[in-house]
Amino acid sequence: MLFKRFLNWFKQTQNSSDLYAQKKLIHLRRHINYLYFNDGWGKNRITRELGVSKHFVIKWTQSPDQDVTVDQRGWPKGQRRKWDKTTEERIRFLYQKLETDPAEFFTGATAIAHLWRKEYSDSPPPLRTIGQIKKDLNLIDNKPKGRVKGASKYLHYPETTVYGGCLGNRVMEADFIQRRYLKGRSEPLHFVGFSAKKSPKFRYFKRIGALTTTNFINSCDTFFAQFEIPDVLKLDNAATFSGSQSGKRSLSQTMIYLLSRKITPVFSVPRRPFTQASIEGNNSVFARYFWNKCTFADIADVDTQLEWFNAASLRYTDYVKPKAMKPKENFKPKIYFLRQIHESQTAPEQGSITVTNEEILLPTIWINFFVLAEWNLKTETLSVFIEQDKTLDLQQKDGQTVKVKPHFSFS
Repeated sequence: MLFKRFLNWFKQTQNSSDLYAQKKLIHLRRHINYLYFNDGWGKNRITRELGVSKHFVIKWTQSPDQDVTVDQRGWPKGQRRKWDKTTEERIRFLYQKLETDPAEFFTGATAIAHLWRKEYSDSPPPLRTIGQIKKDLNLIDNKPKGRVKGASKYLHYPETTVYGGCLGNRVMEADFIQRRYLKGRSEPLHFVGFSAKKSPKFRYFKRIGALTTTNFINSCDTFFAQFEIPDVLKLDNAATFSGSQSGKRSLSQTMIYLLSRKITPVFSVPRRPFTQASIEGNNSVFARYFWNKCTFADIADVDTQLEWFNAASLRYTDYVKPKAMKPKENFKPKIYFLRQIHESQTAPEQGSITVTNEEILLPTIWINFFVLAEWNLKTETLSVFIEQDKTLDLQQKDGQTVKVKPHFSFS
């Protein structure tokens, strides 16, 4: 009967995810006291059967009429052990300051910690503590979480190759942002964004006149002069970046420009936004924290607040411009294309990808897998790789190599 009673009690506690969390509950204290004085269990047995410490058992077996509801933690119930009301008031003050400052766009734990270091001489609490206090103070907007998908690792998407330093140590992404409209103005506004997925993380936005190649190149010139020149720049397959939508084996003005700056272009997978996740995510930040949040009087006001937003983004990401850019030696003119193999429409029972408007046939067994196509302008060849165990295996070479005539030469 005694053991059956214990099992019944144990089953009642199974809803708890952590048995240790039950130790300070009143019913556990009372149960231990009852087992010791009424059922005759020894302290060692209680310790062993219930999985609690011997010290805990001794504390709650002092007398049969012991008051097990006493809070002996040394601080009032509901009060934090380390962080007092002053900390809460500071966090509330800093949050409200960030929320009301038109030049600030982020109010999360990281932004509060940055402002704390600026306002006060002592160190801020950990980010998790700031987040918890914000939640307790009801300073967090509860937003529904969307479905999170993986990066199709099982389909051999070459994440490690692109971002692991195989193509270049510093990888950035760039893209146009969907056109925006000001009230009372029929013409749209256009923006271009730059971002870095790996540390030092980075985001930057600039308004441009139109979605043209010239405007993009001018934006790159401004960006590179103000910040840094990456080794690799990832782009989508828009005509502004990739060039002619019908001509085969041709170099676009954007490709020529980037290669002249010793930057390796990498084009993302068509119709697969996750392959350009960094810049797509930053475009979402642009919409939520800047465009949809702010009120603009005119275009000049847009430009002014965009400068504030860029400054706030730099503070948020802790970006520090490199002190000196290392010269790029032994640069090899190559262009890369991320592609997903599909069933060929022209060659039955064959897989294929399209690079510079030309179909490349590949083995059927790799259909739906992701590959990385390398256009080597020096050797005039196109090679297709698939990432296996975080390394590249050449899938097309020699007899199946596609000869490509370059339209650009290097001195």
